[in-house]
Amino acid sequence: MDEKEIDTLTANMVATQAVIVRVLGRLMREHPTMAAAIRHGFDDAASHAESAAIQFPADHSVKIFGVIEELRAATLGSPNKPKQSI
Repeated sequence: MDEKEIDTLTANMVATQAVIVRVLGRLMREHPTMAAAIRHGFDDAASHAESAAIQFPADHSVKIFGVIEELRAATLGSPNKPKQSI
């Protein structure tokens, strides 16, 4: 993979994360009844990553969990992380 492909993948990942955080955050604000479903969705994502962790090297699994938790904190808010961390 060359530098241009890596840059493109990075840009796609950052854009996708921004969309996920903003759309889920807006849904939570505008439809508070959906907040619990969104919180449970993050729990489901973490559980899925845990189940799939055996397929990845340990350092990839740690990164996957880290991304899920960063997205969770950016979407749901966390006293330990600023909302603009993603």
